Order: sequence, then structure tokens, then C-alpha cells
Amino acid sequence: MLTISKPLSASQARTYHKEEFASRQQNYWSRDQQGHSEWQGKLARQWNLAGPVVEEHFARLAEGQHPRTGEQLVRHQVSRTYEGKNGKEVTSVEHRAGWDATFSAPKSVSITALVGGDDRVRVAHRESVQAALGELELYTQARIGNVHAPETTGKFVAAAFEHDTARPVNGYAAPQLHTHAVIFNVTERDNGQTRALQPHEIFVSQRYITAVYRSELALRLEKLGYELERGKHGQPEIKGYTKEYLEASSPRREQIRDHLREQGIDGAKAAQIAAHHTRDRKELLSQEEVLRRHRELAAQYGHQADRVVAQARAHGLYQTREPEINAQRAVTWAREHLFERSAVQDRRAILESALARGMGETTYAAVQREFDRRVHAGEFREIAQNGSERHFTTTTMIRMEREIIAQMQQGNRCGYDDPLLVSPQVRNSVGDRHPELSAAQRSAVEDLFLSREKILGFDGVAGAGKTTVLSVIREGAQADGYRVEGFAPTSRAAQKLSEAGMETSTLQKHLARGQQSDTGEKRLYVLDESSLASTRQMHDLVHRLHPNDRVLLVGDRRQHEAVEAGRPFAQLQDAGMVTARLEEIVRQRDPALKRVVEQLARGHVHEAVQNLDMQGRVHEIPEREQRITAIAREYAKTPENILVVSPDNRSRMEINERIHAELQGRRVVNSQEHRVRTLIPRQDLTGADRTWAERYEVGDVLRYSRASKETGIGKGEYAQVRSIDALSNRLGTC
Repeated sequence: MLTISKPLSASQARTYHKEEFASRQQNYWSRDQQGHSEWQGKLARQWNLAGPVVEEHFARLAEGQHPRTGEQLVRHQVSRTYEGKNGKEVTSVEHRAGWDATFSAPKSVSITALVGGDDRVRVAHRESVQAALGELELYTQARIGNVHAPETTGKFVAAAFEHDTARPVNGYAAPQLHTHAVIFNVTERDNGQTRALQPHEIFVSQRYITAVYRSELALRLEKLGYELERGKHGQPEIKGYTKEYLEASSPRREQIRDHLREQGIDGAKAAQIAAHHTRDRKELLSQEEVLRRHRELAAQYGHQADRVVAQARAHGLYQTREPEINAQRAVTWAREHLFERSAVQDRRAILESALARGMGETTYAAVQREFDRRVHAGEFREIAQNGSERHFTTTTMIRMEREIIAQMQQGNRCGYDDPLLVSPQVRNSVGDRHPELSAAQRSAVEDLFLSREKILGFDGVAGAGKTTVLSVIREGAQADGYRVEGFAPTSRAAQKLSEAGMETSTLQKHLARGQQSDTGEKRLYVLDESSLASTRQMHDLVHRLHPNDRVLLVGDRRQHEAVEAGRPFAQLQDAGMVTARLEEIVRQRDPALKRVVEQLARGHVHEAVQNLDMQGRVHEIPEREQRITAIAREYAKTPENILVVSPDNRSRMEINERIHAELQGRRVVNSQEHRVRTLIPRQDLTGADRTWAERYEVGDVLRYSRASKETGIGKGEYAQVRSIDALSNRLGTC
């Protein structure tokens, strides 16, 4: 995978070159003990930098100078300390030399190349890094100043250093094949002017470039005769190694995990911090000692690397079959996978998903050609480009959006012959029965009662009393002969909507019933949380309406958008849908707290939190254990009035356990516990994922929403995954 460091200062880059990048202690398996290094990038070729990296050229580039002439290419800033505002001492930032882009081979690949002694695997890693850096270079941008957007140049110069050991843990330097590519802070515009880099697009491209590296590596390994399997994080792993041996060969990874467990944190950023805090002092180990330790470990686990290499050599070279056909399948899968939950996608995300699906079966060049072919054919439509960012949607999504809007506009071409939602008599009688309504709520009720449109909207901020208004709307509509049904995209929202006195269910359940016959009955469908409804769901809903049906779309366009693709609620309003609005917040009685809620409703989160802090409503507890204890005690005092929000699953579990214990201590919860095994839906799976065997895990439980003739499993029955055959894309169940 690819990880990119924070910017290196010029002094850091020079120190790293001496102590890290060109160090003999990083390359115990290299025959010349100096390790492989090389120049990469269009600027390297332009400046005639070839072969091993020379320290003099590296040092000049670190200072922003031409590697051969010493000419200053970008403005150089020397770090200095001065007195700033309020008399505080300020140290300015030293010149940014560049960024360390590190490509790390999967553990099984490192062991095969290094312990197994197959130099062909090392070359495969090297060539895959070269291909990935070539693709990353396309996203290079130049800084043009604070008031101008960065300019995409597609040119950089990088110094690549190949290493074969991880940082020692208790004197053990694990085999870890990886390449440091120092991307220097200089690029060149089309007019020949040199500029400093704007690294944003390079950082954004990390996941995509990781996919390119893995795709190229998988193809090269398969050509060498190795059998692959997909690792936990999607990386290509060579088959033939036991889990125990791989873990024993990864003490550094376990060291970081132990630190994360001790601190009770997780996530990629936390892992980077943990890696820095747990680094052992660099030890000068002899080549003989390092290799001896590895031979001893390999012997303990039956010399697995020797066996894997021998099998690959006996298997012989293999040529990937039908890369173009596999590229077609991969791009189709990426389209179905990504556009289920988002109407717009960056080009890199599409290619990344396609490469992940087709890893080992096609090339990234074939995937790019297939995607470009479909763009030319109109299947993908480019809708925006900002520098090197290119955003696409699909023709299917555009068609559905247009048809939704056309349905609304056609149904809303009403005249005076079209009936009001409720008659004047009903409107007056219902209004008289609800003197508790605020002026804003009464105005919203009037707007909706007087509407003649088939599809109309009701947009209101949280806390404005939308449920109260909907209760009155339901009462008036029923009095005028409508059957009122409520839907929401989530079961919780549907339950909340039922407080308005109407029969409710999820939108998904309603759509699953299929098209209903027209009985001539008047129906009013109320869809709450409409901003969470996807384009596909809204399309299905409005196209099933009968002549006497009406739809009231309720929501807040400023809140979260759909889990699946699209934002039809906002698009319908932009297209002219008649919409009643409710902006006055009535839930909060405290004037100070009401101001905070109003700020949040407008999206001014920073100001709202500052306001809460000034009111003394924000309490910081730096120590983790004390913080969790305080949360549990506060919750236990009044459980019905407190909501706990956690940023990660680990904290969520710990807080839940602590709250449970606290409630038991107060005898609110019985001390006698009964553990119940429950099934939790895998929300990470899209419809496309469910067609891919490798996205399942052994032990997963499957529930069949309809009968399967092939397996004989009936509707509503369950099966458990016992085996996964990635090659034939089949699951073994029982």
C-alpha cells in the first residue's frame, strides 16, 4: 500500500538520506549492501538524472535547487525564530523539501522475496512501484499563489530507495520489502517556469495509487507462477503461508496493535501516531545476525517460504487470460457498486474500485481504456472538472433525475378545476380545533391545505414542530376522504412519523410490495426524512402514483443526504416544487440554547460550539478513563434525557459496558445477565458486493428474501457461509 508522510524539511530530508534512505542497515538482503535506488519522474528524465541516486543531487533538490547546476528553482525559506503577537516566540517553517511516499509490499510477498530468496518477486515489486509512481505523477500540481487555483502539470522528480527490513523490535528486524519515494517540492509549468508543489491531489490519490500498485503486483506475481488470495484489506497475498508464521514475522505490527489496545484507540491516523511512539532505537545489527534470526524462525514453521518458491518455479510462467473482458466486468462492477450510494464519483474512485475487483485478472491500463471507452459512448457523463479532479455520473442516474422532475412538473400543472388538498369547510373546522399552533405552523398548514399540486414539499428545520403540523395535515386529509399513509427511509424515522397519528412503514417496505392496483381511493402519501431517500427510491415512488394519489415530501434539505445515490428532495425544490416552509424553532425554550440550535440549523457548527462553550455547556475531560466514567455516571442519572455519541466502535463498546455496569450498580438494570447472540446487518455491502464471493466471510449468516431454486432454500430461511471459492465466485453454505 501507499502512505505519504507529512512534508519533510530540507534538514530532515538530508538527515533521512544519510540515516534512513541510503543506510546499509536497511538492506540486509541486498548483495551490494547499498540497496537499490533510482530516479523517477518526467523532470528526472528532463534533467538527465538516471541510475542510482547521488547524494549531491538529492541534497540540492532538498533545498529547492537544480540537481546539476545548483540554480534555485523555488523560493527557499530558512527557519528563524522571532517575537510574534503578545510577545510569544514564533519559529517559522523551514523550506519544504518534499514528501516521503512509501510503497509497502504485503507480508507474504516480502517473505517470499527475502526469506524465500526469489529475486524475481523483488523485481515485481520494483516494477509495480514504477508503474504506480507514473500514475501518481499525473496528479502533480503547481502552486500559483493564494488567489489562483493550482495548475496541473503532471511532472515531478522523485528519488526511490528500496529497503528490505522493518524497524527492529527487541533486536529483531523483520523482513519487509518497501520503497521510499521522496517526491521533491518542485514542478514545472508548460511555459518552463518552475514552481513549488501543491500536494493536495497527491494525497487524495493515495487509495487509487495503492490500487494501481496492487493490481500491477498481482499480475506480475501470477505470471511468476504464484497462487494469490485477497488479504483482509484487499492486498494480494501469496498462498502457502500459515497465519501463525505471518504474525510471527510481523512483530512491529503487533507492537503497534498492543499500543492501540492499551490506549483504547483505533483508526489509520491513530496507527501512524502509535508507530511513531513505539519505535525502537535504531540498532546496528550485522547482516549475519539478521539472516540467522530469520532462518531460525523459518525453520520453526517448516521452511514455508522455500516450499512456496519451489512450487511457483515448478508451476512455470503464467499469462493472464482475457484482460480486456475482465476489465469490462470490473468497470461494470465498479459502476454498480459506487453509484448505488452516490450520484457523483471522482474518476479515481471508479478506477480504484474496478482495479480492486479485477486484481490479478486485468491490468490498470486495460481498466483505463475500458472506462474511457464508456465515457466516449456516453455511459459515464463528466459533470465537473476542477484541476485534476474529474467527476462523473451515469446516464441512468441522469435519466431517473429528469423523469422524477418531469413527473412532478406534469402532475403540478394544475388549474382551478383541480381540487384543493382539503375543502374550505374542513380547513376552517380543523384550524379552529388547533389554537395551540404558532403563527409559523399555522401558515404552513394553510399553505398545504390550499395546495392543488400532486407532489408538494414541506421543508422545516429540526425542532420547528413538523410532527405537530403533520398531525393537523393528517386530520384534515382524513376528514376530506383521504387514506393517509406515512413512509420514511429508516424504521426509526417511520416510528417517529407515527406520532402524527398515521399508519407508517419504511419506504423500502412500501416499494417492495410492487405496483398496486388502482381502486379509485384517494390516498395521501407522506414521506418523512425525504432528504434520506435516494434517486432510485424516489423514482419508483412517484412513478407508482395513481390519478387520485398525492405525495407530501417532508424533510430538511440541509440535513444528511441519502445513504444511496442522489438528492432528489433538494433537486425537486430547485426545479420548482411547491414547498411549505417552517423555519421557526419551537422545541428549545431556553433563548441561549435556541440561538445555538439556530446556528446549527444554518450549518454554522464552529460558532455553535463556541457559543455552547461560552454558556458553560462544554466540559472537557482529557484523561480517557475519567472521561468514560463521567459519561457513564451522567447517563445513569437520567437515561431518558441523554444521548451519547462516540466517534469510533471501540469507544462505543467501552462506554456501553461502563454504562451497563453503572446502571447495574444503581440497580436500574438487573445484575443477572443473559447473553443473546444477535445478527447485525452488514451495512458495508452494496448490491454489487453481494454478487462477489470474496466480500463474504466464513461464518456470515445469509437470509434469503426470496426462494432460491438453485439451492432449494426457501423465502425467509437462513444459511451460513462455510467456504469461499474466489476463483469460481461461489459460496459453500449449510
